[in-house]
Amino acid sequence: MDITFSDAAVRFLDHCRVAKTLSSHTLRAYETDLAHARTRLGSAVPVAEVDRDRLRRYIGGMLNDEGLKETSVKRRLATIKQLFKWLEREDILALNPFHRFDLTIRLPRRLPRALGVADIRKLMRAAEAEAEIRQTQMARQMYFVVVALFVSGLRVGELVGIRLSEVDAEAATIVVRGKGNRERRVYLPGAEARALLHRHLAERMSVPSDGNLLLVSPTGAAISPQYIRRSLALLAERAGLSRRVTPHMLRHTAATQLIEAGVDIRFVQKLLGHASIATTQIYTQVSDASLKATLEQADTLGRLAGDSER
Repeated sequence: MDITFSDAAVRFLDHCRVAKTLSSHTLRAYETDLAHARTRLGSAVPVAEVDRDRLRRYIGGMLNDEGLKETSVKRRLATIKQLFKWLEREDILALNPFHRFDLTIRLPRRLPRALGVADIRKLMRAAEAEAEIRQTQMARQMYFVVVALFVSGLRVGELVGIRLSEVDAEAATIVVRGKGNRERRVYLPGAEARALLHRHLAERMSVPSDGNLLLVSPTGAAISPQYIRRSLALLAERAGLSRRVTPHMLRHTAATQLIEAGVDIRFVQKLLGHASIATTQIYTQVSDASLKATLEQADTLGRLAGDSER
């Protein structure tokens, strides 16, 4: 069957809307990626003519001419790959150009951004102060959220999805379903975190809600990850922090602080829910960077020279 790339993209998106259990966010990403591919590969080009050479030129154009980040290029390429897999499965396309297509787009290894101890203290104090001053359920809940993200290393999507039935208040533990639907247990260690959990649960029980979620609005509605992100960014501003703070930054901070405290990397891997320890090892690099900065500040050799001049 000889159809154009544009027609193939339209049919694939229709299939995704009906047959695949994709989120609205993923569907929008597919639509954006395929719209971009149509303009660059040619909407009228027969899909059978989209070969490896054409794909290489497309990738090169994104990297060199458009200056897109490697992560954006990989995502767009992954979407096109899904399209061609579907075309092959539906017998619309005989030859999939992605078969044995050896192309590696290397992503730059970026160290995760983490907050220092001073900034964490400022953020915690600001959250606690707002809870005391405002005396609202949402302000008190946000204080709990900040502490929970920092001590547990939870992803924000995991946090907003926690159900009351998954919380053990006495043990201060929470059962979480993370990426790949992998189940793990996280902990809220320390007297302050446990006390906050108990206070939050007591207040949560007084909020009428049809659902069973740990975090809810005053009307009992679910809290979205976007709400947490916005609230945290505003809280960081009011705390006087110079950079934008995100929930994922608190996850990075939790891991970095644990590594610097000497916690075994395998325990940190388990806490964060990483499938591979290689993912967790990046935090040892952050710790090394912190060590280097501390040593530079100590400057023991410079101090010796200074002492000899006295």
